[in-house]
Amino acid sequence: MAVNLLDIVTKELSGENAGKIAAFLGESSSSVTGSIGPAAASVIAGLMSRASAHDGAQDIFSRINSGGYTGDFLKRFSGMLAGKSGTDDLLKTGSDLLSFLFGSKLGNLETVVSSATGLAKGSSSSMLAMLAPLIMGILGKQTADENLDSAGVVKLLDSQKDFVQSAAPAALSNVLGLASLSQLGGLPPSAPIGIPGNIPAFLKGLWPFLLGIAAILLLLKTCNQTPVKETPPPAAIAVPDTTAAAPDTAAVAAPDSANALGAFAEYELPNGVKLNIPEFGIERKLIAFIEDATKPADKETWFSFDRLVFDTGKATLKPESQEQINNINEILKAFPAVTLKFGGYTDNAGNPQANLKLSQERAEAVMAEIVKLGIDKARLAAEGYGDQHPVADNATEEGRQKNRRVDCRVAKK
Repeated sequence: MAVNLLDIVTKELSGENAGKIAAFLGESSSSVTGSIGPAAASVIAGLMSRASAHDGAQDIFSRINSGGYTGDFLKRFSGMLAGKSGTDDLLKTGSDLLSFLFGSKLGNLETVVSSATGLAKGSSSSMLAMLAPLIMGILGKQTADENLDSAGVVKLLDSQKDFVQSAAPAALSNVLGLASLSQLGGLPPSAPIGIPGNIPAFLKGLWPFLLGIAAILLLLKTCNQTPVKETPPPAAIAVPDTTAAAPDTAAVAAPDSANALGAFAEYELPNGVKLNIPEFGIERKLIAFIEDATKPADKETWFSFDRLVFDTGKATLKPESQEQINNINEILKAFPAVTLKFGGYTDNAGNPQANLKLSQERAEAVMAEIVKLGIDKARLAAEGYGDQHPVADNATEEGRQKNRRVDCRVAKK
């Protein structure tokens, strides 16, 4: 049976240690205890993601050894929670580890954990910083006890996949740049392999020649092809004056697949804030529209949210929606002259009046979350349109899913 690192973390933080952390954070012991699973799973997921990258496993293995995690770290951990310099050192060490694992995405991680646990963002930040060294200490003990090398550490981390998926916030996948947490882990990329070893000896001498012939044939084929003009994705989705989105059964419609959003990458806003956003997501489309001086604010150009999820039949946003909410908030901060209108939509199933009410409540819920983050309410508006203005055929489930959405348009820029 695989070692469950989350169980070990929970045991290490039971009783007195949980009380120390709660006192330091100014949170209740029950809040701290309830946040251990999501926070620890997030750190382990970060380790798994890092270990699957080129040289990542060796980097982790080196930190385990150079950081003193293979010795008596776990015995010293409780004393580090007593306050003063011990806790300061623990937090500093943890912050360094988190930066190593998450880089510029660390702020998003703290927001996701805060939303999932109910802890204040500052408390989530400190909680993660305390947990990171503890988890490294547990890894270090396993490494020493089992005499593991870097490959053994990767195997141990990969064995945590099911445990992590059951405890981690769903929105963590966005922080890690994954379509879902099921993609976590995997062996790190290996160095390119040379000539296959199972080729007969007399062919190995011809291998470079054969590769050269193949390259020439490929080049000739490419030259004979008619050039195709690359067309960038549309910056916005045009729909009649309504707004966008809000499903009436479950979640706001997302793209047909996570791959439709493209790869996540860092994008720097004019004020220097960096976002981790997908190539074809609403954030990049919205920014492109705002910055394009040839495109005035109008009532026809809408952008559909692609990572909002509501409780079924309700206007309650799920925690995994928070990252996109935060991104829209940062965009509004970077462009202070911009105002937005949010629109909620449903499919045509059920009572039209109930759908209209739900769509209004969902549009208002998105607006309210952004107001909570500090944006002046005067810069925002929300309206529900029920089953009006569908963007797909309601006769199919796929079409109904697309019609259940929340959109936004730029009312002023």
